[in-house]
Amino acid sequence: MLQNIRKNRGGFTLVEIMIVVAIIALLAAIAVPGFLRARKRSQATAILNDARVLDGSIDQYAIENNRKGADGVTAGMLQGFLKKGTRLYTSATGTGKVLPDVIGGNYTINTFDTGVKVDAATTTNFTDVIDNAGSFWGSYLPTGT
Repeated sequence: MLQNIRKNRGGFTLVEIMIVVAIIALLAAIAVPGFLRARKRSQATAILNDARVLDGSIDQYAIENNRKGADGVTAGMLQGFLKKGTRLYTSATGTGKVLPDVIGGNYTINTFDTGVKVDAATTTNFTDVIDNAGSFWGSYLPTGT
């Protein structure tokens, strides 16, 4: 019965397994930084898109309520012009002039003329993934940056 055991069984050697693991580690080392950069870039794009949505809702409110450019605007005024159930809708309450963005910064709204401004710390956070901040953020850049 002991003689029925095959002596030349096939399988992978330790060296072969180590080579496969090293190749997988190398591929992961190449892919992860690109993934992190793409994720950060998409966060910046989401913040910019939310700023555009807020700016559009400010314009809609001004038109429908016959407001002038220098009149003050609050987050609560804009809630009816935002899609229900969204993060912007739920955070746009009361008489505040600040709304949170997706990374913990803020959008600031003051008057109908000034529109929406993205927090300076937020724009600084994305300098490594945005080539030209002035053209990316456009009119949503805070004053002085």
